[in-house]
Amino acid sequence: MNERQYTLFKVIQKIEIFAGFDHTDVQRLLKICRFQNYALGDAVYARGASSDEMMILLRGKMLVLGTDGKELARLGPGHPMGEMGLFTGQPRSADVVAGDKSTGLVLRRSDLSLMLGGNREMMVKVLENVVGVLSARLEDTNSLVAAQGRTIHDLEKRLQEYEPPDTEIDDDDSFEEESYDEDDDVEDDDDDEDED
Repeated sequence: MNERQYTLFKVIQKIEIFAGFDHTDVQRLLKICRFQNYALGDAVYARGASSDEMMILLRGKMLVLGTDGKELARLGPGHPMGEMGLFTGQPRSADVVAGDKSTGLVLRRSDLSLMLGGNREMMVKVLENVVGVLSARLEDTNSLVAAQGRTIHDLEKRLQEYEPPDTEIDDDDSFEEESYDEDDDVEDDDDDEDED
């Protein structure tokens, strides 16, 4: 194994859905991947598009953009994009553009399905990893929902206990505005000038 292959091997092993892949598994995976170069500003993925491939960034950087075009995240080498979409079928959740001259390792869903279909052991590893990732994300979401529920409950309780201050105004109360005559000021200024 040369240095480049070793680097790719380490990068792929760090990706959650490929956890547990040995040297042979990674070699099989690399055979169905292709290298893709991107120029600065290239559109890589579009929000709402189908997730029919994933990409592992090897060089450069990618920018994740929100619906308003603002930058949400900046991804560097070793970061995977779209890996869960290969299995969930969910459309892209954001736009991704190349933030620099970049190179990625692209894996298509159709190629991965063919490879896993012919290797039950690899398929079991991947599916176990996918279930683990989805379970972890669901747990995180449940924790967030629970925390938000507690916040809402606390705010509702505080609202019920809140007593507004007594701010009644008597009908007899009136506010007198001081009259202001601009001409008086002008005349005073003129008088001052005459005195000089």
